[in-house]
Amino acid sequence: MKLSRLCPIAALLLTVGLAACGGKASYDVSGTISGLSNAGLVLANGSDTVSPAVGATTFTFPKRIDYGTDYNITVKTPPAHMNCSVASGSGSAGHYVSIQAFVSCTQNVYTVGGTVTGLTVDGLVLANGSNATQLTLAKAATTFTMPDAVADGASYGISVVTNPTGLVCKVATDPSTGLSTGVGTMGAAAVTKVQIACNPA
Repeated sequence: MKLSRLCPIAALLLTVGLAACGGKASYDVSGTISGLSNAGLVLANGSDTVSPAVGATTFTFPKRIDYGTDYNITVKTPPAHMNCSVASGSGSAGHYVSIQAFVSCTQNVYTVGGTVTGLTVDGLVLANGSNATQLTLAKAATTFTMPDAVADGASYGISVVTNPTGLVCKVATDPSTGLSTGVGTMGAAAVTKVQIACNPA
């Protein structure tokens, strides 16, 4: 091969090599998501934001960042009725081969409880549904809170499982609605309106 042909090729390779050495690597800021069942999640990395859709399992911010640039992924806005946390969301680009944060979302949960009247004997047992942990109340108790919290949007139903000896306890009806005070759908706050009334058998 003639020297006249080698020189342009060598010059081209040298130019490419210099460009590669002089440039900075850039990285996607991304990660995985679990449990995103409601809309509204907004993640932030500084001023850059991304809004994953309901059911999304991955996310990537619009802007890539250069090698050595710090990143800090945070929850700017949580989804409706949910709480989300970020793991492995901060660091410096290039410390690992890729930036992979982990976002975990769970439905907000609240307690269910209320008041008790006429409980003069030990042994009242309450339950919320058929599979929940039961609650046993001692005599003279006037309030209660069920041990298992209920997710926002889920239904609940308090019932009397076991009556104390000599008493009959029932979940009272709300006179304004005609519905049981122990049944409903969990909202965005704890339920304290359930009424249990105990009377002699």
